[in-house]
Amino acid sequence: MRWLPLLLMVPLLAGCGPEDRSAPALYKRYCARCHGAQGEGPPRPNKLYPYLTLVASPMIQKKDRAAVRQQIVEGEGPMPSFRRRLTPEEVERLIDFTLGLPSRKAGS
Repeated sequence: MRWLPLLLMVPLLAGCGPEDRSAPALYKRYCARCHGAQGEGPPRPNKLYPYLTLVASPMIQKKDRAAVRQQIVEGEGPMPSFRRRLTPEEVERLIDFTLGLPSRKAGS
């Protein structure tokens, strides 16, 4: 009977393990809400911010690591800076992930 309180706490602690910090998990957590699950962008195109669609972004098409890194770390326009949320290693993993998205021409 004295173990009952501990057994009741197990479900509460189940989500307290190490957080998944893999590139797909980081993308899903920090990027997918605005950029889409596969970089496809929002369902309705946004003329004010056309590169919410990552797969049509010149940075992604040119595989420009430095530009992608700057965008993630510094942010710009509506995109926040992730400098305090991601380690340098996580930023690099996220760059690899986003540069691995299939690119396509803008408007297609």
